[in-house]
Amino acid sequence: MAEMQLNEIRVDPLTNRQEDPLSNRHEQGSKMAMPDIQGTSSQTNERSLWLSGIMRGVEGAKTKQRYSGPLIPKVPDKLKHENKECYKPSVVSIGPYHYKDRQNKLHEVEKLKVQMARQFVLDSKIKDIEILYSEVAKVAENAKRFYEGSSISCFDDEQFTRMMFLDGCFILQFIRGVMDNKLDMSDQQIILVKQDLLLLENQLPFSVLKSLMSLKNDGDDRGKEININDFLLHQILQTSDQRRPVWVLSWLVKGYLLLLLIYTSVVYPFHILQGKDSFFFSPLFGILVAGVIFVCKMVASLMRSLLCGNKWQAAKYHWPPHQEPAHILELLYSMFIRSQKEKHKLSLRSCCIYDLPERLRNLFPKSKLGKRGHNLYYSAKDLQKVGIHFKPSKTSTLMDVEFVSSIFYATLKIPSITIEKATRSMLLNLVAYETAAFLDDLWVTSYICFIDSLIDDAEDVKVLRSKGILINYLGPDQKVADLFNQIGRSLEPNTNIVYNDVKRKINVSCDSTWKKWIAEWLQTYFSSPWAFIAFVAAAAVLVLTATQTYYTVYPYKSSDSPMSVGT
Repeated sequence: MAEMQLNEIRVDPLTNRQEDPLSNRHEQGSKMAMPDIQGTSSQTNERSLWLSGIMRGVEGAKTKQRYSGPLIPKVPDKLKHENKECYKPSVVSIGPYHYKDRQNKLHEVEKLKVQMARQFVLDSKIKDIEILYSEVAKVAENAKRFYEGSSISCFDDEQFTRMMFLDGCFILQFIRGVMDNKLDMSDQQIILVKQDLLLLENQLPFSVLKSLMSLKNDGDDRGKEININDFLLHQILQTSDQRRPVWVLSWLVKGYLLLLLIYTSVVYPFHILQGKDSFFFSPLFGILVAGVIFVCKMVASLMRSLLCGNKWQAAKYHWPPHQEPAHILELLYSMFIRSQKEKHKLSLRSCCIYDLPERLRNLFPKSKLGKRGHNLYYSAKDLQKVGIHFKPSKTSTLMDVEFVSSIFYATLKIPSITIEKATRSMLLNLVAYETAAFLDDLWVTSYICFIDSLIDDAEDVKVLRSKGILINYLGPDQKVADLFNQIGRSLEPNTNIVYNDVKRKINVSCDSTWKKWIAEWLQTYFSSPWAFIAFVAAAAVLVLTATQTYYTVYPYKSSDSPMSVGT
């Protein structure tokens, strides 16, 4: 009997209560005597508590921080599957993640760390290694939180502080030596160290660098990031103070010749047919007018360049005092994605007639705006064939991608980027950073996929390179095409926001028959100087033939002829 009672005891999975069938039978009579509404109310209360507990968990998940991992995470395993060598240091290990390699393949540069740390101390204002070390020790405990716990468990406090001090001195002394061109290292070592300093798993907390620079720079807070910022600008991004490229002048010359052609083929024949001897209808006047328009366009282009600050360089970003980048790679990432468009809101272009066509188009409904823009199937050479021109953006930040459409053609503005041997590693580690940090907008990933969609082969690279968008130091154009095709093959862009509007506009512009005709006409008659000269000669022959035919059918009669006097 007791065994049967034990087997019949049940546990409610929702309330975690035991139910005894014997006690239920014993109390059955009394329960039947209780009002039915009391049992219903008890079940309803329990159900409400259970359901509210579920919703509290959902609300807690919403308010919970999206990413609470280390500020210097490891590269996700799904990215390490391909291009594994791009995430491992080649010559120098920074931080604890690749510490075990310091005594093996990274031993050569590891010996240089002591020498560079000594030189860093000698170049500092304090010149006391004990004081500099104590500054690092103050932030060492907080620096541990930047790494995964399993990677620093083998270090005690003293060992970890020594590692932070030695690596921090090496990074700052290397940056200073590169900027001053005073480094006792081979060119190949310098290139590889630059590459290793941008690996996600090879980062040092920025607070460690800040503690060392605070004494070196006399406590000037504004100067703490400038040195590193300039290093990233000129040594990594390799930006320069370029101005408008030469193709602007060539287009102005073509415009001048086109105006002269219109005058000589339309206005001047009208002058001959009317028989009016006036300076305003003479070829000399046409040449002067076209020349004045040409000079005005050059002056306007120069003024726009000066007033709008048209310098193609990356943004120098000074972090707020209460906020700073977690590491150097995050600082580089912010320089890549930060836009300076807000500084040019009152530019000349925003208050002139160049913006008028876009404003007028916004007043009318667009039938094709429903197209999804995240699918782009046109390469650079295909876009050129339908009248879409390429032009470098005003800055090198990835947010400055813009598509400007006009009546006859369209312009796609893309930030210029230098392609060299270390570019693959840099881009992949930026992708790993925004992936591991769970950022909302995957700008670097989307940028790579966007450029990959424009590049199919070497011809597309040639188009972008000729416009100053790709600066190729890697080798043949096919190598650049292979680089973006291989990286973009394993990436998925952010299709919700990033470049979606630009892609939609490109797809709409490619469907314009009018712009295709204009593009074909320009490519036929303006592709080379000889084609343009042939076009001008053919147009002149047609005009002269038409004029001769007219005078053959209707001979010109002068008012001074004897026949007119006799009449």
